[in-house]
Amino acid sequence: MSKVAKNVKMLDVLSSGKKYTCKELSNIIEVSPREIRNYKEELEKNGIYIDSYYGKDGGYKLRSKLELPTILFNEYDLNKLDEFIENNKTNKLIKDIINIRNKVFEFCKMVNNEGLDLSPEKNSIYSDIKEAILTKKDICIEYFSKGELKNRVIKPMKIYSYNNNIMIVAQYSEDKNDIRHLNLNRIEKIIK
Repeated sequence: MSKVAKNVKMLDVLSSGKKYTCKELSNIIEVSPREIRNYKEELEKNGIYIDSYYGKDGGYKLRSKLELPTILFNEYDLNKLDEFIENNKTNKLIKDIINIRNKVFEFCKMVNNEGLDLSPEKNSIYSDIKEAILTKKDICIEYFSKGELKNRVIKPMKIYSYNNNIMIVAQYSEDKNDIRHLNLNRIEKIIK
């Protein structure tokens, strides 16, 4: 993963509104604590400020709300790309299009295996969401949104792997009458 990608990943994690220790961030992003401090300095040089808290309960927290654009691809998008490739084999750009299709596939693929590297808490949440999808039941979650912990009832539909690391739960929101995508890392717990 490039340095820029690691900076973006750190921003995505911090955009949950929670405070993270340097060690937690280094484990999530898979870099040393020293690199976390370097990324913090780089982000601040570019106008994105991260507050530092010292002592026993110390850590890093994003100073102000920052919404990163979310790009989501799904199985329909991949099928359309495959269909285009199949129907345009003589196109001079077909190699480039296949390369783009493969990047899309790697960037966002549906989760269908059990080999996920999740913490015990997130694994429990993942299992509960998976069960709710199979039984077509609503569940109530505690979710970090815009720096606040909120309760939300969701109707989960699918679970995706986003950028090979971050889990996204697609769900139908009745109050918004729309499909929403929630970051599994921002779900604190399932309320039973």
